Amino acid sequence: MIESIDVILFFARKVVAIYAIAWSFPSVLVLPVISLGSFKHIIFIDKQLAKDLNKYYDDNGYMRPKYQASWDVGSRFTNYCIAYPFIRHREKTNSKKFKAFMWWNALGFWSWIMIFFLAFLEKGLGISF
Repeated sequence: MIESIDVILFFARKVVAIYAIAWSFPSVLVLPVISLGSFKHIIFIDKQLAKDLNKYYDDNGYMRPKYQASWDVGSRFTNYCIAYPFIRHREKTNSKKFKAFMWWNALGFWSWIMIFFLAFLEKGLGISF
């Protein structure tokens, strides 16, 4: 019984690691496109997932200068990706492409979080799986 659990945990770690690595390659292109590219991408994501649009946009619909820097746009996208499983109910679109895109990125970020957490448990605390 314990051996089968060890085998399942071994394969689960491998699947998470493979997904994290596979996700990393396209994300190297996605994050700069959203951060450094046209604002249309982050504007759409903000309209779908932001809790308070007035924080990021003025009364005329223009993005406030405080939130236009590339690192602000990139960190906002990263925060949306990490929080997506918990805030997806805010979506106003039924686009399957958008949902697939956000799930792909959410799972990618969470897989890296899981890898670092498991590495900390194993190396830092000596808890092995």
